[in-house]
Amino acid sequence: MEAAVRRFAIASGGLIIVTALVAVDATTASAASGTGAGTRAALVNAPAAAPQGRSTPLKPKPLKSKATKRKAAKAKRYYVTQGPRFNLPTGNLKQQGAVDLYIKKLIRHSPKGSEIDVSLFRLQTEGMAKELVRAQKRKVKVRVIVDSDSLGRRKGVYDYLRRHLGANPRRSSWILVCPKGRGCIAPKAKGEWSKNHNKFYAFSRTYDSRNVVVQTSGNATGGMYNQYNDAYTLADAKLYKAYRTYFYDLQKRRANGNYYRTYRSGARAASYFPKAKGDPIADALDKVSCAGGTSIRLSSGMFTRTGVSTRLAGLDDAGCDVKIVSGTLGDSTAKVLSRSGPHGGPDVHVFTAQQSQRAHSKYLLIDGRYQGRDRKLVITGSHSYTTDALRHNDEAIVTLEQGSVHDAYARNFARVFGAAKGRLMIAPWSPTKTVPDNATDPEDEGTPPSDGPGAGNPESGAAGAGAPELQLPADDGAGAPPAAGPPSTDG
Repeated sequence: MEAAVRRFAIASGGLIIVTALVAVDATTASAASGTGAGTRAALVNAPAAAPQGRSTPLKPKPLKSKATKRKAAKAKRYYVTQGPRFNLPTGNLKQQGAVDLYIKKLIRHSPKGSEIDVSLFRLQTEGMAKELVRAQKRKVKVRVIVDSDSLGRRKGVYDYLRRHLGANPRRSSWILVCPKGRGCIAPKAKGEWSKNHNKFYAFSRTYDSRNVVVQTSGNATGGMYNQYNDAYTLADAKLYKAYRTYFYDLQKRRANGNYYRTYRSGARAASYFPKAKGDPIADALDKVSCAGGTSIRLSSGMFTRTGVSTRLAGLDDAGCDVKIVSGTLGDSTAKVLSRSGPHGGPDVHVFTAQQSQRAHSKYLLIDGRYQGRDRKLVITGSHSYTTDALRHNDEAIVTLEQGSVHDAYARNFARVFGAAKGRLMIAPWSPTKTVPDNATDPEDEGTPPSDGPGAGNPESGAAGAGAPELQLPADDGAGAPPAAGPPSTDG
């Protein structure tokens, strides 16, 4: 025989129904009938039987507050770190490809509907081409401008991009080639190699950052692995707009030998070439004072511009600490820099013919008195210290005033300077091999390690698929430059 006991309790402020169902056999029931109210109370307080098929009662999950949800969502956001990056051609694969792999990650994390604008002297690696095409297949708008020289070797890469992106600038994605023998803006010049020498990537969005530009010294070639290169990343609406303006001027392919202009945003500026008269690098050096021991550092793949070398030699004479590292020196530049002065002349290191891993960055560092006060400046980009870069090429540079950025470049300079085994001798003769003043840099950059058999034809296999990824920092704390304006580089 079964007995059921039900109890109802009313609590202040609401009705709580408590039900206890206890099954007992006849013996228990009989015993219960003789025990009175105390036994009945014990039966009512006995634990309820668990529902069939369930070992323990379910506990309700606590509801997350809106603040908790917002905090969790914010924790998952990733922002691109603004600042410099450098590769190490003598290191492991990740170190060699530090700049290349980083740019590929930015492309890989560009979301649907975003835009990527790329201008390069050479785009010849399968890995970069495939990343751009994958982005386009994710509905990212991908637009690429390359110099005609990019088709001279590994043309299969260009063919692959054209096949997938198209070549119609009226469409959302495309690849465009500058006219042969000139840049997209820089006009033809007799006896000169005019070209689109740019090396930048502009992202409307990547990760959770907007208005991102990567200005680098390296092309999408093997040189990104076997040469010393740098890249500076900024997330800046004004300068992103400036790069986009320049990009679409390149796309129009209208010749202009005096295109030069500068855009400023806080402590940063971007300048675009060619420039018909004057030299903004020489102008910047004219504003340096050697009082207090100002230090000047210059790195360039090729250094043939005598207007710059003459000023550097003069600043060393005035007491500045001047050091230079280059892959190649021009005849006149070497002559100017090798003459003796009151302080011994600039300290110049060069890469020898036996060294395959050479300088390719193009930057100038100033630490000391500039325009009457102590400042730390960096000028970097695609602009080599040659006459071509000044007068006959499409080029871009950024001018940066931020102590931590300068110091990072100074550490990189020390590494590259120490790696160069050649020394420019201060003597009437010099064992250093030089080139004519009007020489052009062949930029023989080799093949990237990720491009194997069938290289140059992205359709031939999954080249570069095994290339390592770099971890992208999840903050952009390095991106806040000081409020002071950048120095003028246009005289």
